[in-house]
Amino acid sequence: MTETQSDSRSEDRSDSRPEKRADSREGLRGFLTAGARFLGDIVIITLWVLFLTLLFLSTGWPNWAFYVLLLLGVAVYVSVTAAWLGSDGS
Repeated sequence: MTETQSDSRSEDRSDSRPEKRADSREGLRGFLTAGARFLGDIVIITLWVLFLTLLFLSTGWPNWAFYVLLLLGVAVYVSVTAAWLGSDGS
């Protein structure tokens, strides 16, 4: 192998390392963002369920109304936050 071939290979390796670091940072950032969104969704849905539960236990309203409001609340939350996050359905 000649010196020019080994030099060009070493340059290729050094060029690819910063790209790999940038890709891994983007992957980590995406993973952390998705995790934060998931935890936020869990907290908000849990608070909605807790609110409805306490409301229905204190008022004695029928169970079917609880489930209707629960599903409607989750559906509204999903439709509103999907628009905030710029979800395109993919």
